[in-house]
Amino acid sequence: MNLRTEITQEQIKNLEKKLLNKEFQSLETLIQKLNKKNFNHPAVKIIYANAKVLKMNPTLIDKKIAFDIFIDTYKANTNFVPALLNACVLCFEIKEYSKILDLLKVFVKKNKYNSKIYETLYKIYAVLGDVDSAIIILKKVVTIETENLKAWSSLIFCLNYSENYSQKEYINFSKKFSKNIKIYNEEKAQLLNFRSQRIKLGFLFSYFKENSINGFLNGFINNIDKNIFEVVAFNLSNVDLKIEGLKKNFYEWFDVYNLDNLSLINFIRNKNVNILIDLMGHGPGNRLPVFKNRAAPIQISWMGYCNSSGLDEMDYIVADYNLIKFEEENTYSEKILYLPKIWNSHEVMNEALIIKELPFDKNNYFTFGSFNNFKKISKSVIEVWSEILRQTEGKLILKSSMHNDEELRDKIYSKFSKKILRNHQIKILVGQKEKDDHLKTYNQIDLSLDTFPYNGVTTSFESIWMGVPILTIKGDNFVSRTGESINNNLNLEEFIAKNKDDYIHKAIKFSKKPEKLRELRKSLREKSKNSPLFDTKRFSDEFSFQLKHVWLKKNL
Repeated sequence: MNLRTEITQEQIKNLEKKLLNKEFQSLETLIQKLNKKNFNHPAVKIIYANAKVLKMNPTLIDKKIAFDIFIDTYKANTNFVPALLNACVLCFEIKEYSKILDLLKVFVKKNKYNSKIYETLYKIYAVLGDVDSAIIILKKVVTIETENLKAWSSLIFCLNYSENYSQKEYINFSKKFSKNIKIYNEEKAQLLNFRSQRIKLGFLFSYFKENSINGFLNGFINNIDKNIFEVVAFNLSNVDLKIEGLKKNFYEWFDVYNLDNLSLINFIRNKNVNILIDLMGHGPGNRLPVFKNRAAPIQISWMGYCNSSGLDEMDYIVADYNLIKFEEENTYSEKILYLPKIWNSHEVMNEALIIKELPFDKNNYFTFGSFNNFKKISKSVIEVWSEILRQTEGKLILKSSMHNDEELRDKIYSKFSKKILRNHQIKILVGQKEKDDHLKTYNQIDLSLDTFPYNGVTTSFESIWMGVPILTIKGDNFVSRTGESINNNLNLEEFIAKNKDDYIHKAIKFSKKPEKLRELRKSLREKSKNSPLFDTKRFSDEFSFQLKHVWLKKNL
């Protein structure tokens, strides 16, 4: 190839051939030797960018170079949509959202529907915490692609984070999702089998966060009567999640991530599962079509998702009397399987971790904290927290694994007022990998602030364990009442606000008169250990009793 003269179509085809043949290194070297004009040829730049990301073990720098090339190429020619689509793929890997967001918004306004563009746009909105914009985009997607179950689930999942939709509206969307699920006929799907010496209890899950669901599930399975129940796991994740401690508690463990929905239905049915418990709901990687097609005689939603599935075939959802009121049962597609105290119980955490003195006593200023994920920090939450900080001049510490991303941290900062930022009242910490290191961070805060409408769960249990009470607010559905349930089970009703104004009032009151917090810090761990929150034996007995009851009822 003559590197000096203007590049020809034939030469471009030869470069494309090298790309197809995966001759990435030699291709990169050849392109880098081109003169500036030829190197900047759109087709050449695209080939070069693809070589950067398709080669073996591309670096973050490789991906960023490719991303910028795709963006620049699209800006130069907005008709060249493949360049934008390639950038869409990379933006989540390199965590570059701002550069592509405006381009996507313009594309949506000016161009015909493109599913990949819309998918990227709503994902970016969700990552950046703008769930209402994500919902608008997702509603458009499901209107055009009525059978796009992934988009339906994403839409329904996002509704939990928004204050603009009632539980009745939520269930209406969930019912529409259910109607679009494919039903397999009896020729393809095996018949259900009820026969089992013990009650075979199956759990279906797509992922576990080592420091999240495990602690709840472990406590239950460790204490369940193995003479009555045969507990099996159906794992849909192919990621090594270091859950050997959890795996050993199951009678059988099946990795089923390679199975499609029909194969999975038949696999579960073939194992003669009596009760199948879903730990995913509308979360990522869910397999709700498996439940729609009734993989087991009894199907129950528990723990991993704090709202209705929308499926009539999901027989029960596990709750307690704090979470779902009797008069609200018609706003859930499932029957409510009420537990007497709490819907969830966590195994005890590391008792060797020291609870330090109230930070206020050494800092001479009050520190609020929230370790919930970024998506839960809604616009209303920001407004309320800002007012609390304005009136107290206290500090607010935020932390989650999502805050490891610099752009997301900047996004959070930008949502607070300039005055609060100038006064250095906001501090964002990156997430720690080790559980104990994460828990020790609670020693830096005086009072935990719950998010709304989507309350914390795991973070609330952690906070309580480390002697830090949670200020929460009364909600109007399951997902917005978990904080209320936790505090009621600790007899900490004074930490439940009636509304936003009361939430602000209570936060200010506790910051001005921290005596209650100082007292609780010394006693809260022991108090929680003796409560339903960490009494996994009691919880397991109560849950098992309900499971036995529904099974016997099914067989009468």
